[in-house]
Amino acid sequence: TRQKHKNAQRVKEKKQKGGSGMSSEITNGDATAPPSLTKSSSSSFNLPMPTNSLVTPLLTDLYQLTMAYAYWKTKRHMEDSVFELFFRKNPFGGEYTVFCGLDEVLRHLSNFRFGKDDLDYLRGTPALKHCDAAFFDEYLADMDCAGVQVRAMKEGSVAFPRVPLVVVRGPLGVCQLLETTLLALINYPSLVATNAARMIVAATGRFTHFSSEDNMQHMEHASKKTPRCIEFGLRRAQGPDGGFSASKYSAVGGFDATSNVQAGKILGVPIAGTHAHAFVQAHSSLSDAQSFTLRDSHGKDVSLLERALHYRSQFQWDSTNDGELAAFLAYAVSFPDSFLCLIDTYDTLRSGLRNFIVVSLVLHDLGHMPRGIRLDSGDLSYLSLTVHRIFLQ
Repeated sequence: TRQKHKNAQRVKEKKQKGGSGMSSEITNGDATAPPSLTKSSSSSFNLPMPTNSLVTPLLTDLYQLTMAYAYWKTKRHMEDSVFELFFRKNPFGGEYTVFCGLDEVLRHLSNFRFGKDDLDYLRGTPALKHCDAAFFDEYLADMDCAGVQVRAMKEGSVAFPRVPLVVVRGPLGVCQLLETTLLALINYPSLVATNAARMIVAATGRFTHFSSEDNMQHMEHASKKTPRCIEFGLRRAQGPDGGFSASKYSAVGGFDATSNVQAGKILGVPIAGTHAHAFVQAHSSLSDAQSFTLRDSHGKDVSLLERALHYRSQFQWDSTNDGELAAFLAYAVSFPDSFLCLIDTYDTLRSGLRNFIVVSLVLHDLGHMPRGIRLDSGDLSYLSLTVHRIFLQ
């Protein structure tokens, strides 16, 4: 799709492993990017440092440095080159990919510098200790991305296999050193944003196949509400940066909030959360809730426990877990206007849901609107539909 000068001399390198990569072309002709790509020059920006302090010129594979030395040694390091970053297959067996990571790429290019300690480390490595001192003291020490030109799709655009996401043009040596880092800064963010977008589509129910007319009616009722998707993956993420990146790029994919407080502070995205099973297990008996009160519309203190037990007896739900009920009451007195509980600590339908309902009725009597429940385990499809049906009843 790219037109070249008819006299351009080109050398193509293709990688056959992995799901994504960069192909390089060394050319002395003109390079015209696809219409979908927008142009930016790294020298035109004075951007902040990358969000993660690990993103430096050393965040690369060793073979990038050995190739750079070979280019320098053979006096080819300043040849004009074009690198195209692309992928071969859409993730998750899907039909599209959401392109992300360009912001961190531009930050990296804007601040690309080898520090003295970087160079001291490199010259002492077994693979490079024989290299000429000038490679470190003159070439790498003075290297930046002022001569690098970047063309890229817009962040958050829908992308497809083998269509370049980013095109980098500049001196062969520095462009080679950017390859690994750019792949790392784009692959995972694009994966997360794509997965988030797929979840947003699924949450709307537009492509749901219903197994029964009964379930379809409940889903149609639920679909009248706009679903909210919240990212909650920090504890299972690939380290702190994986967790932060997931929070950031799931927002690009359409998520409404994150549980990651640090991401909320840095990015300004909404944060959300409820409580854990540990909170429920920290309450063992109804005596834990004896002193909990809220004021009614007349300014009178009302015992939450007394009124909750009244509703529990009325529905003949006296066998629900007492500690769980006490935990829900503790959460209700602390967050009466954002009451949302995790109900699967013990028995989801015969205890958790019922305890939530009786506490919700108490809050409703006192002028507060409960928010809902959270499910972490079990057959989520069956349980969510059953809970919704009981709510309607």
